[in-house]
Amino acid sequence: MNCRQCGAPMYQHDATDGRWWCRCGAWRDPAESAEQVAAREAGTADVMALLDAAITAGRRGTEEQRATDRQITSEMESTMGQVIQTAGCPVPGCGGTMYKTIEVDENQQPIGSGPYVCSKCGAMAG
Repeated sequence: MNCRQCGAPMYQHDATDGRWWCRCGAWRDPAESAEQVAAREAGTADVMALLDAAITAGRRGTEEQRATDRQITSEMESTMGQVIQTAGCPVPGCGGTMYKTIEVDENQQPIGSGPYVCSKCGAMAG
C-alpha cells in the first residue's frame, strides 16, 4: 500500500492494531474507505492550520526560522541517510525547534528512532 500524501510505500507495525504507516507521518486503517481517509486527512489539515495560526500569531521571524529549519533538515537527511522529523518545542517561552532522527532500512522504511531534542534549549520529548 502506498501513501496518499507522498506516494511512498507504507508499513505495518505490530503495536498499532493493523494500521499502515508512512515515513511522512500519515497512517491508514485498512477498514477505512478512500472517502473516510480523505475526510480524516482534511480534518487533520484544518486542525493543523488552526494550530499553526495560533502558535505563530504575533511572532516575528517565524517564516524565516521555518525556512532555515527546512533547509537544515534537508541537508541533514541527505548527508546522514536518516529521516528527520521536526516539532515545536513545548517549553514555555523557548520557541525552538525539536528534531528527531528516524533510522531507515535500505527501502527507506523506519526501523527505529530517538527522542525529539530542542535545538534551542535542549529539552527532550518522546
